[in-house]
Amino acid sequence: MREVNSGKGNLWAVVLAAGEGTRMNQFIQSSYGLCSPKQYIAFTGKRSMLQHTLDRVAQLIPPERTRIVVNPSHIKEIRTQLSNLPEHSLVFQPYNRETAPGALLPLTYIYKQDPEARVAFFPSDHFIREEDRFMRYVAAADQVVQHHPEQIALLGIQPEGPEVEYGWIAPAEPLPGPYDMEARRVGRFLEKPSREAATEFYASGYLWNTFVSVLKASTLFALTQLHLPSIWRRFERMLAAIGTVHELSTIEREYRTMESVTLSRGIFERCSDKISVLEVKEVFWSDWGNSHRVLETLQKIGKAPFQGAQEAGQEETSYAVAEGKAV
Repeated sequence: MREVNSGKGNLWAVVLAAGEGTRMNQFIQSSYGLCSPKQYIAFTGKRSMLQHTLDRVAQLIPPERTRIVVNPSHIKEIRTQLSNLPEHSLVFQPYNRETAPGALLPLTYIYKQDPEARVAFFPSDHFIREEDRFMRYVAAADQVVQHHPEQIALLGIQPEGPEVEYGWIAPAEPLPGPYDMEARRVGRFLEKPSREAATEFYASGYLWNTFVSVLKASTLFALTQLHLPSIWRRFERMLAAIGTVHELSTIEREYRTMESVTLSRGIFERCSDKISVLEVKEVFWSDWGNSHRVLETLQKIGKAPFQGAQEAGQEETSYAVAEGKAV
């Protein structure tokens, strides 16, 4: 299934792994004895959530076309878990400014190398059981973008209840084209609604937004310029500096005073006419944004909540312990 094209106009991957995950810190420390962010914790075995994500992505997109956004303060975990990656895989974000800048920074590097690139975005804190099937939906989303370059193709999933911490997507009419999975236009997109609105969305058959999406790099740049002009001016300067001696200092300077904006609220909510959604079916998915979801998922899959930590404690080397306990 993996993309094998070379040259320009390839499918790239961006894995978002720079978050601090502060809501999970107390749970992780008390249950696993670690102070690492959740993406570096292994909740279900010896691979961390980030390692699971990278293995999943590699089914479709090769590591040399994968960029991982990381936080410099996580250097210990990075050296332990990501040391075998190809050169230039890691994109260090100097400050956390939410998901819009977090997505745009690796995009500037990709665009510099491949101006026609299509890019798939993957959070690093999602649990996905049927990984092969899920990645087939990502491949189908890429087909949508190849036929409709102006579109952002999102993966949606059937909701289990009126969740207020997820984004919601209202699917509309089918999007014409030869895709392996059905794609629909989006009638409405809302991030983290009120309880009343979420109840209405659930009853109306809206989908949860997984945030996994495929788009052209140039499309996101154009939408940023339109909807987030002040942030776009900063990234224009960063784009010009990449590959020069001023690259790192320019990125640090622009990030230092940059506002924090999420990709969903800053852009997606403002351009629903540019978004398509593919409903992911027969896949168990969960966004592990809090400990409740982690424990709920582990119970559903029949995994003892702290089995990963117990297994890790039996390892002999510190590296194995870190790999066994950290996501």
